[in-house]
Amino acid sequence: MTLQVIIIRADGALAETEDVRWRAFAKAFSESDYQWSCDREGFALTTKLGGSEARMAHYVRSLLRGRPETEDFTLLIQAMHRRACKIFSEMLADSRIEPRPGIRELLVTARSEGLQPVLVSTLSRRDTDRLLETVLGQRGREVFHHVVADEARYSGDCERLYRDTLALLETGPGHCIVIEAGRIGREAARASGFPVITTRSAFCKETPAFGAGSVVVESLPDLIAGPDRHRVDLLNSENKAALLSALQRLHAGNCEGLADLDWTDQMRVSDILKTKGSAVKTIEPNATLRALAHSFRKESVGAMLVLDAERRLLGIVSERDLARAIDDFGTGLPEMRVSDLMTRSVVTCAPEDSVAIVANVMTQRRIRHLPVVVNGIVVGLISIGDVLKHRLDEVQLEADVLRDVARARR
Repeated sequence: MTLQVIIIRADGALAETEDVRWRAFAKAFSESDYQWSCDREGFALTTKLGGSEARMAHYVRSLLRGRPETEDFTLLIQAMHRRACKIFSEMLADSRIEPRPGIRELLVTARSEGLQPVLVSTLSRRDTDRLLETVLGQRGREVFHHVVADEARYSGDCERLYRDTLALLETGPGHCIVIEAGRIGREAARASGFPVITTRSAFCKETPAFGAGSVVVESLPDLIAGPDRHRVDLLNSENKAALLSALQRLHAGNCEGLADLDWTDQMRVSDILKTKGSAVKTIEPNATLRALAHSFRKESVGAMLVLDAERRLLGIVSERDLARAIDDFGTGLPEMRVSDLMTRSVVTCAPEDSVAIVANVMTQRRIRHLPVVVNGIVVGLISIGDVLKHRLDEVQLEADVLRDVARARR
């Protein structure tokens, strides 16, 4: 049977959402003055209880152990759950959430080859749309042929989710493949007859007994990386085709030869810092905006970091911010301070992040500078110019190698 449909689980396989849910629960309990303590692995284990309300009930019962479960007890669970869901929705809109490795490239390649991507989710439709916009941009919904999402209907009932999805499709399960993120979703998809690839969630590193014939990987690019090769975080055009080919082989039941497919290792932010250095231009939060403008001119930079005495990031301020402030505040501008103008919610990156992913973040969020942070301490700053120069250097190197190969064959 030919592969026609690729079904992707939104909450886990498209992007990691359990970390956001965990933080939403923590904030909901904190606001209610409850001492709630739960690590990530422990929180992930409660997925076996069902939907988010069942998980909330578990924790409320743990905190109020010994008290009779009266009507007020039930109302408390419902109120706590509603608050946690609202916080979760807000965090989805505000958090920096990246797609799982290989997902974006797979979607682009699948659509170009005429396959139908379908998104399924146990989140509410509103939260699913928010997740899509955060991960894939404002037109993320247009990528998918169908989106199946309804928290009230599917929370804690993945089997129903996949049954409804099968009924919606114009083909049978044998022409589909599901990309899941955990044991429960995988078993539910298999119950409806779908073949499944499981990309294990980084939130919970369980190793479930999936049984014979199951395909379990850390991420999709691992399908085209050999056992002694580095994993591929972002795929070039050749590897995009290789990934789709890998899925088609798996769908056909032939997993042989996957380790021999081509792969590339991606350069990291740390490689840019090795060349550029870790020095960053900074300014104090109490400095005047006139001093800021003078610093931009003197240092020939377009942005400056605002740090505290321990080099922890307080914010970032750019020439663009200064230009907007002139329009917004006019003659009141000289009285303002850097702390009044700086962006406090700063998108950052880490030395181990791939340059290609950083470029995508800059493009999607329309930002030109990313602080490099390790354990809360700023260790560098990279700009869109640094990323572009790095890519041009890579292209030049590739051209030189190809030219040398051509000369050697003469």
